Amino acid sequence: MPQLESADDVPPPVLFNAWKHHAAAIRRRVAEVACAGPAALAGLAPQLLVIGTELMDLYTGPLSPAEVAAGVLGQLQADGRLDLAAYRDWLEGNRGYRVLTLPADASAWVLRLGAEGGRYVHVHPGRRTPHTRRVRANVLKTAVMVLAHAGAHGGDPLDVALVNRARRDYLGLAPLPALAGEGGLGAVIEALREHET
Repeated sequence: MPQLESADDVPPPVLFNAWKHHAAAIRRRVAEVACAGPAALAGLAPQLLVIGTELMDLYTGPLSPAEVAAGVLGQLQADGRLDLAAYRDWLEGNRGYRVLTLPADASAWVLRLGAEGGRYVHVHPGRRTPHTRRVRANVLKTAVMVLAHAGAHGGDPLDVALVNRARRDYLGLAPLPALAGEGGLGAVIEALREHET
């Protein structure tokens, strides 16, 4: 396996978008931007474009992206499905996708055929599975921006005025009257907050 620069990197042939699908990787990136100070905030919003505009699943468990990739690749290798042709045939035998469960934390991962230069094992969290939460793209983008803003400038990321300032100034989104409950922005902010030890 190639040498990885960080636990957030994944080796080929895995395609994994940590901005959309991995809470701890997002948490680390938010902390990097916050440490870089207010000037770094302007560069964060364009990076969030990869999140897209859809509803998605966010992994909140203990495995790093590299560990997820290693677990998936290990299972594919053991089952003789890591070669592109074998992988493609296996997916096509089940309407173009398969689900693997990683024994390390019982998380389930959906595998599809990726189309980005040699990264044909497209991996994302399974829906309604252990260690995942459904999240809307603009909710995730807002949570990332407000946490980075609060980290760089101070303030409470759950303050509606701060949330709306981040939405307006960096994302071009309309203001919110309040933070939604369990499945909304407040819950996503809490899930992405740096854990105090």
